[in-house]
Amino acid sequence: MAAAAFVVNGGVGIIPNRMRGTGTEPTWVGWGTGATTAAKADTGLQTASAEARVSGTTTSQTTTNTGDTWQNVATITSASAQTIQEVACFDAVSSGTCFMHATHGAQTLAINDAIQYTIKVQFVN
Repeated sequence: MAAAAFVVNGGVGIIPNRMRGTGTEPTWVGWGTGATTAAKADTGLQTASAEARVSGTTTSQTTTNTGDTWQNVATITSASAQTIQEVACFDAVSSGTCFMHATHGAQTLAINDAIQYTIKVQFVN
């Protein structure tokens, strides 16, 4: 469970672009070792790890109303011993705009350990 998770300020602009059929979907998921709680003003990971971002699989899900939740499932495998504490979605494999940033409890990993993230953004009215 995330300690804090936000669609960040810069990521909010992705939503209307996608509704107009422009821009790119934030399928790219990266992780990091930063421990400072996520905030809406974040522009990316605090301390990105060396692993490249991975492209997740996105779907529409139903939480309350039909199709009200965007879901991205991605698995990242650790290339080193490290403690992962944050995750983010981006609209590009490198650089790009950060859409969502979350911090979570420390996960101590060895080489070849992996975390599968299921990231959900629910749209409510």
